[in-house]
Amino acid sequence: MNTGIKAKTNVLARCVSECEKAVILHVLFKTKGDQSEAASLLGIKESYLADKIHQYEIDCARFELK
Repeated sequence: MNTGIKAKTNVLARCVSECEKAVILHVLFKTKGDQSEAASLLGIKESYLADKIHQYEIDCARFELK
């Protein structure tokens, strides 16, 4: 019986993570990879954003203008 609950929890956690990553990517795109500005727009600390960038293996250099 717990297997169904655990499976639903895993789906929810995966969906939340995917949504979180999408929002972070969007804000980094809008700020051209400026993590300080992105964190400010998201209302979070830069260190927390840096942790999330590392967790999701996001390359901020790809957002910078060349």
